[in-house]
Formats: sequence, C-alpha cells, structure tokens
Amino acid sequence: MWNVSEGSYLPALVLVAACFFVGGVTGCLLASCVDGSGREQLSAYVDSFLRSAITDGLELPSLAAQIWDMMRWPLLALLLGFTALGLLGLPLLFAVRGFLLGFSIASFIQLFGSSGCLLAFLLFGLSGAISVPVLFVLGVQSFAAARGLAGYTGQNNRAARLPYGRAYLRRCGLCALALCVCVLLERVAVPPLISGLAQTFLC
Repeated sequence: MWNVSEGSYLPALVLVAACFFVGGVTGCLLASCVDGSGREQLSAYVDSFLRSAITDGLELPSLAAQIWDMMRWPLLALLLGFTALGLLGLPLLFAVRGFLLGFSIASFIQLFGSSGCLLAFLLFGLSGAISVPVLFVLGVQSFAAARGLAGYTGQNNRAARLPYGRAYLRRCGLCALALCVCVLLERVAVPPLISGLAQTFLC
C-alpha cells in the first residue's frame, strides 16, 4: 500500500474508491429493507415534494445554503488533507458519502421503479456527475498529503513530505470552479426539469 513511487495516487484512489463502493452498496441494501411505516413516510414525503413542484414550482433554498450543501463534502475532504487524521477520516468520509448517495438513489428506484432512475438522475445525477469526481480528486490528493504528514513516504525532508505545491493548488482551484458549475446547474436546470416531469412520476 505504501511502497509506491513518489507522487503516485493509485493506492489512495483504490482505497477511497473501495470505501465509497462499500458505502454505496450498504446504502442500497438498507434502502431495499425499508418497508412498512418507513416506506409509507418516505413515499408521502416524495409525493408531497412532487405535488408542490407541480403546483407552486420547485422552491429553491437560499444561495448560501445551496453553496454549503454542495461544498461541505469536498471542503471536508480538503481540510482532512492538512492533518494525519485524514488517513482515517477520508475513508470514513467516502464511505458515508457513498452510503447516503446509494440510499437516496435506491429509495427513489424502490418507490417509482424504472422511472425512479430518471428522478434520481435529475436530483443527484446532473450535479453529481461533476461533484463526485471533484470529491475524488480532492480526497485522493488529500489522502496522499495526509500520508506524507504521517511520515509514510520514507522522506525525512519536510518539503518532500508536504505536497502542497502548484499542482495541488491548481487542482483545488479547478475543483472550486467545477462546484460553481454544479450550483448553477441546481439553480437553473434542475428545478424546471423536475417541475416539468413531476406529473409523470405521480401517474
């Protein structure tokens, strides 16, 4: 795991991807086990959400709340890269993110069948196609940085163990721009699409 060439991100990628996958599978399995009152409450909530989207249009949260909702996972992944605790925190972060995403998507599919895939794509897929890769980019480089801070690179030189160089900052900047695109998508593209297709899901 640790005996890799300098600058290799493959071990970190494999680890966080495995944690994300395990979390996602666990979320899917748990969603399939929801029945009885839990399923009824979830169905009532989604039904109310869709009917509100038809009658009043999809109400958007404040811009600050939406930015926080989009940035919190990548921001936490970024911050964990500045401490050796990221070696434990980042795998846990990816497992939780995968679990929540898997549970949410599987719940819509369980409620609406194949049409639930479309609803899940509108709610999570449009922005998720950008935000999830952003999380992986930041998480992988943060894990490598945390590994360096913990002294696992085998380098005694402090500068060699801290990879916060131009490439690191450039990736962070590009990820920030990508997240801004996600916020724009969720404010401009997603609401009219859901409002226009909500009647289909209620039929």
